[in-house]
Amino acid sequence: MTGKRATGKIAFFAVTENGLSLAVKLEKIGGGRVFSPVELKGGRLFAHAKRAFETSDALVFICASGIAVRAVAPLLRGKHLDPAVIVTDELGGFVISLLSGHLGGANRLAREIASVTGGVPVITTATDVMGLPCVEDIAGRFSLSIEDVRKIKVVNSAILKGGAVLVVDEDPGRLSEIKKAFGGVPAFSFKRKMPESLKGIKAVVLITPLTGRKNRAAARTIELRPKEFVAGVGCRRGVRAGEVREALFKALKTAGVSILSVRNLATIDIKKDERGLISFAEKAGLPIEFFGPAELNKIKRPPSGSSRVVKEKTGAVGVSEPAALLSSGAKRIWLKKIVSKRVTVALARAPFMS
Repeated sequence: MTGKRATGKIAFFAVTENGLSLAVKLEKIGGGRVFSPVELKGGRLFAHAKRAFETSDALVFICASGIAVRAVAPLLRGKHLDPAVIVTDELGGFVISLLSGHLGGANRLAREIASVTGGVPVITTATDVMGLPCVEDIAGRFSLSIEDVRKIKVVNSAILKGGAVLVVDEDPGRLSEIKKAFGGVPAFSFKRKMPESLKGIKAVVLITPLTGRKNRAAARTIELRPKEFVAGVGCRRGVRAGEVREALFKALKTAGVSILSVRNLATIDIKKDERGLISFAEKAGLPIEFFGPAELNKIKRPPSGSSRVVKEKTGAVGVSEPAALLSSGAKRIWLKKIVSKRVTVALARAPFMS
């Protein structure tokens, strides 16, 4: 639901003994796993590669590129889902960014490995070849999720052709930082609001957590979602994961907020063992922040008022709204609590921190 995994782990596949020596040397780059030649014999490379493809951020093959291609080809799903794949010879002379160069970070990792081996990073993505940034660079630099990866081509093609690309972000702090990072690119211009006229603009990068807004340039607009909303959750004992999901999406729809902009969940600490809630969070890739009753009670006047029933059962004047406010650091609630059967959800928007 939220795209790629975020384990920080790298799987190294060494087909030869010389390759194993290099893998051990490179292991310090990422806290991952080195697979030795013995472990990869008898076709086991493909089985190990398949598991690593699902659980790691990057796969580094120290072997002929053909072996790596055959190992990952049946596993490919899409650029927004696939991990980075790197191929290098056993001396580290050439380090090839093979898959997920931008979104998966393969280009960056190839350069990092080459800096260790003294080799040459082989980068073939068009914007990198031309020395230009791409929309994935903006997304990666500021932890923004891409709503529709099919629109990447629209923006990057405009950048490559020297066409005007407008970056729109209503958050002045983040927009200022984006301008500092990418303001030197002649193709880019920056505004807090979509202008009345888009004459001459070839593509738009719209940074917003909000959905459902009319956009006359939708065909040439890519939407990047900042992870800045916290969903405060209160639930009854024995709640199912599906109930939590349904309640969260109901709240997001009411507020007009993308699921890609949810940073984390927040709730009371007595829910640390609530299976349905934990299960949903794990599947959604959303961390949970827990607060004790005393912490929640720091919000003396929850926006929807205190609850006598909640106070008697938990010791807290409220759960969903106080938890959302505390976790986000927001001064006011964005969406007051919405009750859906056995789940309560409130939303708060965290301020941008550079």
